[in-house]
Amino acid sequence: MKASKWLKQHPVDGLTVAADDTLDRAAETLLAHPESRDLYVLDAEGRVCGHLGFRRLAGVFLAHLRPTHSRRQLVERITPGTVGEYMDQRLICIHANERISDVLHQHMERRVEDIPVVDDQRRLLGVIRVRDLVADALRD
Repeated sequence: MKASKWLKQHPVDGLTVAADDTLDRAAETLLAHPESRDLYVLDAEGRVCGHLGFRRLAGVFLAHLRPTHSRRQLVERITPGTVGEYMDQRLICIHANERISDVLHQHMERRVEDIPVVDDQRRLLGVIRVRDLVADALRD
């Protein structure tokens, strides 16, 4: 099934933040939407340029609870930066005209819970949740 068809049947908007937003803003956005685990980072033109997951954010905010710290963790604790400094730029997106099966394996290997769907300009059209794919497979 093509990503565009899936989005029509199962519309899910992705949560977005700007690369220059604070980590506090990113965390507040995720906490306000408990069903979501991922934030998509947009550049100044509104194109997807990165990903910031809940686990990464939690690691930054809860670093003080760890018994030992790496040098990087100590620096992060002292000087929290912007979303752009913490985002993962190695984001795999699916184009609206691609078949889900063509990219699903890559996402599963990276342990990503959502698959962002983008247009030709890399603007976010929606999100395919892996949990919805599993639920659909169970119904079939």
